Amino acid sequence: MGRRLPSLNALKAFEAAARLESFTDAATELFVTHAAISRHIRDLEEWLGTQLFIRTGRGVDLTDAGQRYVSRLTPLFDQIADATREAAAVGDVRQLKVTVEPSIASRWLVPRLGRFNELHPDIELSIDPTNELADFRAGEADVGIRYGAGNWDDVDAMKLTDAVIFPVAAPSLLKGAGKLKPADLAHYNLLHESRKQWWADWLAAAGVTGVEDWRGTVFQNHLAIEAAEAGQGFALSDQILCTDSLLEGWLVRPFTFDMKDHWHYWIVRAKGIKETAPARAFREWLMAEMADTNRKFTGLIAQRQPAVAAKPANA
Repeated sequence: MGRRLPSLNALKAFEAAARLESFTDAATELFVTHAAISRHIRDLEEWLGTQLFIRTGRGVDLTDAGQRYVSRLTPLFDQIADATREAAAVGDVRQLKVTVEPSIASRWLVPRLGRFNELHPDIELSIDPTNELADFRAGEADVGIRYGAGNWDDVDAMKLTDAVIFPVAAPSLLKGAGKLKPADLAHYNLLHESRKQWWADWLAAAGVTGVEDWRGTVFQNHLAIEAAEAGQGFALSDQILCTDSLLEGWLVRPFTFDMKDHWHYWIVRAKGIKETAPARAFREWLMAEMADTNRKFTGLIAQRQPAVAAKPANA
């Protein structure tokens, strides 16, 4: 007798939403829209003839039936994932060459690669940290992680995440400083990444005047952030490069104003070339990891309020 099962997509949507306690986070994890999650769960409830969530003004809560159902489903999905990893480990090793900017590689990607290797033991990564644009058609790389406007020639680019820019500094630098205002940046060393325009942009967006945005040391790659961690001044960073350091307490955000950058993080490959299975596995893992970093940053903002909100210097 055949198994009577609901849609696998509906089960995945429900399990993710129940485990994460959020339709929005489930949509991010599964790379679909919030509306798609809602539709899948509604279809599953109709198929079962049972309500799984209670819609409230704050969001959604699991019903008793939903709690019982997810308590059985999550271990089953974990077993499927384990079985898939074991099956993949038996196959031939596949290689994937990844080109990535040094700052992204060292500050974010490398610390997470162990999780990818555990999920995909059959995929052997070759990481090339470089600021040079790879020629994908010449075989220099299979995929790349880039930060920019996304308008590179002869590549297909998929956006991984937006970026928000904010000043960071070491706690030791601010010891005894009291509550800072953005105008107080005039009394600190500004640390620049490659070019000085980012500080000018952030100060203008925050409505700050009277700060000489051009002064300070200029660094290449991510060294301005490392200089900030060493207590040498204020650097500008984004949530991808600095969330780990903020969580560890190596850096702090003295102001709440975040400037949304017009650049984004992208995964790229040769234009018009079919995505390979290893490339797809890496892309999906990459998107999930960046979504997780964004969730942690959002939680950090909610849990650890900075010393003072950013205000215009002449306020």
